[in-house]
Amino acid sequence: MDLDKDWVITVGGSELAGDLPYDVTARAPRDYSCEFGELNGFHPAARATFTKKLPKVSGSEATLVISGACGYGDVLLNGETVGKIKGYAPVEIDLTDKLNAANNTLQLELVSVPGMSDKYKGLGIAGGVKLHLANALDIPYGSLYVTTAAVGDKTYADVHFTVKNMGEAKKLTLECTVLNARGKRAGKKQRKIYARANTVKQYTVRVRIAKPYDWTPHDPYMYTAHAAIVYGEDDISAETRFGLVRRVLTSRGLHINDKLEQLYGAYVSHADALIGGVSNYSNEVRRLSALKSLGYNAVRFTECPCDATLDALDDIGMYAYVDLFDVFGSAKAPLDAHIFAGEPEDYIPATEASVKKLRVHPSVTLYGVADDVPECYNRNNGHNVIATVAGAVRALDASRPVTVSTHEELPTQRELDAAGVHRSLGSESAMINAAREKDLFSTLTAGAFDSVDVCGFNYLYPLYEAETKRGRLVVGSRTRADKAFESLEETEKNSRVIGDFAECGIDYPGGGKLNEEICTRGDLDAICEPKPQGVYKSIMLGNRSASYIVVLDPDTNEPTHVWNWPRYLGQTVTVQVYTAGDVVALYLDGRLVGRKLAGKINRHIATFKTEYYPGMLVAVSYYKGVECAQTYLKSASSPKTVKLSVPSKNLYLSRGDLGFVRIEVCDKEGSPVPYAMRTLNVSVTGGELVGFINADPMLRKNEDDSCPAFDGKAMCAVKPDASEDRMTVKITGEGLLASKITFKIKD
Repeated sequence: MDLDKDWVITVGGSELAGDLPYDVTARAPRDYSCEFGELNGFHPAARATFTKKLPKVSGSEATLVISGACGYGDVLLNGETVGKIKGYAPVEIDLTDKLNAANNTLQLELVSVPGMSDKYKGLGIAGGVKLHLANALDIPYGSLYVTTAAVGDKTYADVHFTVKNMGEAKKLTLECTVLNARGKRAGKKQRKIYARANTVKQYTVRVRIAKPYDWTPHDPYMYTAHAAIVYGEDDISAETRFGLVRRVLTSRGLHINDKLEQLYGAYVSHADALIGGVSNYSNEVRRLSALKSLGYNAVRFTECPCDATLDALDDIGMYAYVDLFDVFGSAKAPLDAHIFAGEPEDYIPATEASVKKLRVHPSVTLYGVADDVPECYNRNNGHNVIATVAGAVRALDASRPVTVSTHEELPTQRELDAAGVHRSLGSESAMINAAREKDLFSTLTAGAFDSVDVCGFNYLYPLYEAETKRGRLVVGSRTRADKAFESLEETEKNSRVIGDFAECGIDYPGGGKLNEEICTRGDLDAICEPKPQGVYKSIMLGNRSASYIVVLDPDTNEPTHVWNWPRYLGQTVTVQVYTAGDVVALYLDGRLVGRKLAGKINRHIATFKTEYYPGMLVAVSYYKGVECAQTYLKSASSPKTVKLSVPSKNLYLSRGDLGFVRIEVCDKEGSPVPYAMRTLNVSVTGGELVGFINADPMLRKNEDDSCPAFDGKAMCAVKPDASEDRMTVKITGEGLLASKITFKIKD
């Protein structure tokens, strides 16, 4: 039973009606003087209550599932607390025997405290709320999933599900039907069973697939499995989508569909700078497709993503590495230790809820126990916690490998004493050096890594070779943007390193010092435009046709895609060309500036010194003497027009699509003006504005319908009105010709 519609949301004494998903703070006024304003997004602590009257329900069992809770708090039914919300992971609450016959009121009381998080998470529900009802004979919620089996040249779908029989013993027929992507039957199998009275038992039905198509990033082919208990005239059924994927770890590395595979990805925040802490399918497709276009084949999430994100991963074809927990007992932020501290068994319910959601998605390739936790050093009984969680994962899904990640921690004095270092050390660097002399990292983390299949190393690419020689498989779970070349080199030359994940794929919402330090390290900016480092990463990942010109800012030495430097007319500037070619020729208005070597020996960068004069730079790249890429960078004149573009002009209400409008300020010739900062205004007919931002990491705005351009660009998100058939977005700006674009609204 979908409970996403018609909630009453109370914030600060005010009530409003809304549907889930909903983020209370996404468009709330920012307080730049609040306690944590300079650290994480200028949003003060807030409280919100989500209230809903439940329809009349019946069933022997009832399970409430809350997906993507942004904040912490309580779940109340008819005024009584029935559960706790501790974070983003799915929350399952047993409501059996707690529901009244007719009138029931569900309340979610949430609080968001900025000091409890190292990033913006929003306040509300990013996914949705569902009530799963089960009868005496049923297929329980979350028990249906599919794994792939290959026997000789035949491919099978092993359909796993549980049969619950709380009545008398029965003879039953289990029937499983597999439909291909076109809805045609690809296989069917029946199995007769005898279900004893008052039993719950898992069964597997093996269905041979006719003309099988593997799920791959190049061809993300999806099937649907329909499982039914045939009993008398009534069928009890459930269904799920799946893909045919075979995953095997060997001493050589990770094999996916019989091919040795390495994962190249980046961490992605659940919260989006444009629409906040809301998981929307069309927005996830936009974000993930932008990363895939750089050459990434994988992404990493901390805590289980919502259904919209997982469906988008399946549909566009990207592998997913999901850390089940962000923290354990050792807090990453000042106030969250009391939220997450507990015995090893306390983590099992959240683990099981997450794995049941993740295992049905072919994109999910690697389970992480937790992200960058000191428990790997066996602090807070950490090795036992990690082993317990890893065991719970394998009990539910043994088809995917498990990892846990950590970095080189500052050793404690107790750890140094145990290693025989009894002298007093006067600085942190001296303590780190002493730990390295004793090889404390390998010694103290051995118990954690022995519990998992793959060792997760954060910022430790120099250790890859030594660790793999010890027989370990490694994943680069976090690598720094400024060390991308080195970490990718270490990954590519050793298949036992199964993947490399950049510390940030897309700039995410934060503010102040946090943005300067963490949130703006993405390969894509906040509106998913490639940054210079993103294009550079694309080239390193094998895009031979890509090339890119950057000019080092004469004041800051930062790479910029700008050829407008009037203050430095006639002065020497540095031009760099990112390319997969081995030689680059650079021209300014047709005049040869020079030829330089690039290639791997020069880290795919050709560097030129030239005097600045306005005009057009053209870089021609050659690989083994043959032209492989060409790109240009042109001086722009004064801003005159606004250019609008959208991923799609068709919006589907059934899918909850949002419209995304990319806004670019151009000169009279239609060339982008990268230095434009004009204030832009938006008006929407046939819908409503959801978000309006630019890519400035220090963006400060309190008006919904206006936003300055940054680097000459901005973006807005709009939601269609279900009663209209068209939605029009108009953008205006001071001294600029207005522009508008129209979406078609479809069912």
